[in-house]
Amino acid sequence: MNIQSVRALKLELAAEVFAPIASELLERALRPRLRIPQRSSPLLRVALGIGKSARRGEFSLAVRLQSRSKALHAMVERLRERARGEIDVRFIGRLRPHDGIQAAPAALRKICRPLVIGCSVGHIAATAGTLGLIARHRKTGQAVILSNSHVLAQSGQAKNGDPITQPGPTDGGNTDNVVAALTDSTTLNLDGPNQFDVAIAIIDRDVDFTPNTVPELGAFTIGGEDAILPGVKVAKVGRTTDLRRGEVLATELDDVVVDYDIGTATFDHQIEIAGQPNLPFSADGDSGSLVLDQQMRAIGLIFCGNPNANDGSGLSYANHLPRVMTALDVVSM
Repeated sequence: MNIQSVRALKLELAAEVFAPIASELLERALRPRLRIPQRSSPLLRVALGIGKSARRGEFSLAVRLQSRSKALHAMVERLRERARGEIDVRFIGRLRPHDGIQAAPAALRKICRPLVIGCSVGHIAATAGTLGLIARHRKTGQAVILSNSHVLAQSGQAKNGDPITQPGPTDGGNTDNVVAALTDSTTLNLDGPNQFDVAIAIIDRDVDFTPNTVPELGAFTIGGEDAILPGVKVAKVGRTTDLRRGEVLATELDDVVVDYDIGTATFDHQIEIAGQPNLPFSADGDSGSLVLDQQMRAIGLIFCGNPNANDGSGLSYANHLPRVMTALDVVSM
C-alpha cells in the first residue's frame, strides 16, 4: 500500500474495529465502575501506525502489542483481515522512560564545557538524561537546551526557573554545575493522548555551547515530516549508550502506552526505532537523545523504550522533532 492508503486504513480501523472491541472488552471487565474510553486502554495496550512493507517502496499497517490475551489475538485477526494481510505485528512489551542510572560513556557523563549534544543533563532533583538539542527560543530570543520533560521538568511537575545541571545529578551534578533554568515543558496527560514528553531550559549567559553538531556524527540540519518514514536508517548519541545506529520500523504510531513513575500515559504519532543485534538503540539515561537520519537531518527525540524487546535489538520510541519544535516555539541556531 502507499502511505496515504495506510493512513486512511489506520483511521478506519481505529473507528470501526479497534474502538468497538476495546469498549466491549472494557465493559465486561470494568462494568459498572469506570467510564468506558473510546481509545486504547492500558488494559489493552495496542498501538496502530505505519510500517514498512515487504514490497519495495510500499508500506503496511503496524500493529504493536504491549500485553497478551486471547481477546487481543482475536482483535489482531480482525485487523489482519481488514488490512488484507498487509500488516506488521510485533509484541513490544511494557515501555518505560529512558531516564536512569546505567553506566555511561565517561566523556558524556562528565562536565562538558562547552555544552554538547548527547551529554548528561537533568533537573537538579532528578537522575540524568541526555541533552538533545541546542536551539533558540522565539519568545525570549535566548539559547535553550531541549530534552524530555521527565529529564528537565520532572514530567511537568517542576517549576519554571528550576535549575538544570550538567552533568545530571546521577553523574555528580549539583548546584556548582547549574547551566540552565527550566523555561517551558509539557505536562503528561494521564487521562488522554499525548504527543510530546519535552522541555526546554534557557542556558545561562556565562555557559558556552556547541549547537548544530553531534559528537562522532558531525553537523546536522532539522528534518521535515516528509523525512520520517519506515525503513529510514538512523543514529543517535546518548548519555548511556553513546553512538548507536538503528532503523525506523514504524511511524505515526498511536496509543503507545508508557509507564511513568507518576502514572501511565498514552502517546500518539510516535516513531519506533529498532537497534542492531544485541545493541539496543537506547537505554536508561538516553532519554532526550536526538535522532538523525543518513542525510544528517534531525527527525526525533528519544523518550522511552524497551531494550529487551525485538529479539535483543530493543525498541526505542521518539517524538517527532519538527512538531516538538513548533510546540515549544523554538528554532535551530
